[in-house]
Amino acid sequence: MPRRNKNLFAFFCLLLATNLAVAADSQRHQRIDGMDIYFGVIPAQMTQSQRSNMHGGADNTEHRYHVLLALFDSKSGERISDASVNASVAQLGMIGETKVLEPMPGGVLSYGNYFVMHKPDYYRIGFEIQRAKGGDKTVAKFVYQRPRD
Repeated sequence: MPRRNKNLFAFFCLLLATNLAVAADSQRHQRIDGMDIYFGVIPAQMTQSQRSNMHGGADNTEHRYHVLLALFDSKSGERISDASVNASVAQLGMIGETKVLEPMPGGVLSYGNYFVMHKPDYYRIGFEIQRAKGGDKTVAKFVYQRPRD
């Protein structure tokens, strides 16, 4: 990976970490089934240099957003990096789409994928998480307000 891309990728990781720190006191964090679940949403344009390598490649669809999820064990604080995660994104009152959230490249230990959010509005974002060690699936539901362009 060229140095410029590494620096840009590091910037996005710091951006996510900052969002996650703020999220602890906001609507982007839940503690369920022994996990601390944090999510973030980043406009796809901000990940443009990485898009060709992430989640099936670049797509020129307008209003794409990168939905990210970070999982931590509530007791130990360790990152959970061996889960299977599905996410669904839908405008309130509408049918949305569901995708697998893929592990992020570069050892970031989070999960993500791109979703289209056509207009500034409220969206339901749901996560279905299956830990590698088995057990029941954990479901976390959030409401996200997409800002204006």
